[in-house]
Amino acid sequence: MAVTNSNVYDINKYVKRKYEDIKEDIARLSIVDNITTDLLTELFSARAVEQDDSGEITVGEPKYRITDWFDLPANVLGNQPEPVETTFGIFIFNSLVISNAFHNKINYINEELNKKNFGKLNSEISRLIVEKQISVEEYGEYVNTVLWLGYQTELFMPGVSTTIVIPRKSVKELKVKLLKQHPEFQDTSKNITTDEIAKYVDEIEKPLLAEAKKEIEKDPASRLYDLKKPSFGNNYKNGVIENGPMMDTRIGGYRLNNNSFQDGSNADNFDLLANKAMFSSYSRGVNTAKGGTYAKYTNSMMQSVVLDKPGSDCGSNYYTNYTVTKSNEISIRYNYALINGKLQLLDPDLLQKLIGKTIKMRSPLYCKSKTGICNKCVGNSFYMIGIKNIGLTSNIPMNASLNKSMKAMHDLSVKTTLVNPKDFIIFSK
Repeated sequence: MAVTNSNVYDINKYVKRKYEDIKEDIARLSIVDNITTDLLTELFSARAVEQDDSGEITVGEPKYRITDWFDLPANVLGNQPEPVETTFGIFIFNSLVISNAFHNKINYINEELNKKNFGKLNSEISRLIVEKQISVEEYGEYVNTVLWLGYQTELFMPGVSTTIVIPRKSVKELKVKLLKQHPEFQDTSKNITTDEIAKYVDEIEKPLLAEAKKEIEKDPASRLYDLKKPSFGNNYKNGVIENGPMMDTRIGGYRLNNNSFQDGSNADNFDLLANKAMFSSYSRGVNTAKGGTYAKYTNSMMQSVVLDKPGSDCGSNYYTNYTVTKSNEISIRYNYALINGKLQLLDPDLLQKLIGKTIKMRSPLYCKSKTGICNKCVGNSFYMIGIKNIGLTSNIPMNASLNKSMKAMHDLSVKTTLVNPKDFIIFSK
């Protein structure tokens, strides 16, 4: 069975639509109860319109692509007071998720819904929850609709294709060529030095990854790697290009495996692949236990650290110098700092004015209270969310370490870093 006209799956094609031509469908999509799997299929899924006797299917164009864009008049949605130039995909997200859950508390989001912008959105939602402007019920509606919409994207987003699971011919030919130019990398039985690893990465891996990326970017399915989960430099490289430097646990060093997982194993690299499976399981099993143990140690040590009563001030005259930036201002919201000689609360509006400046901030490190960390040293955040035993929050970094150990089994890539010798001080007699 063959499929023709497969270019209809190319979601990189952007088409501008006249609002008058799409107004009825926009009206349907602006009512939350209308947004169903059936409607999304009707509007955005490619359809097979006929199949001939040989089994060949002619694929029909979808009515719209989610990337089609248009000029949206003001107030079509309750959280959209101004006209915007937007896409179907962004409009659906705002209608079903943002406007439906939060009404006009969060304005129309007219940005690509990537990891960075989702992070900004979740930070804004967190702020509004802390300030009690968003209820638990509204947040629950947000979570439910985001998850539902995520499952529907299979209707109009590219999935796995042969392009990203079968090695590209040009990449295989380039690998043969590069290994001929560098015969020192063909002997996979010997231990290699760190200098040789760095050279291998520069001379073999990087050119192969560049060629592979150029090839698979022609296919819409390559967008699966845009979020970096799965990782192009780990999952794709190991799966269909080559494994490269791998740890040899018998000697505590590294050897090369020029095969990918699709190439399979041979007598020279079978032990490396077996050890890789064992080593990845070790990372998840043993190191996870370590992370959990240290979290218990931290809880035991910090469980007596509590907050003093609201409004308390130990009167400490010591401060931490802190430079406010766009990326870190969220971490010090609702703390107290000395601004123009006066202790002030760092609310979001004030912090925006302080970006780029270094301020003197009160810190629990210098709290003099005998009955718990005072309000002015710790800030208002913990009081706003109802946490008194703040010592128990100290296991957060331990949990992060534990999660990192669990994820380590999926990526045992050997990474190199260019070091400038001038950055080191060498002592001599």
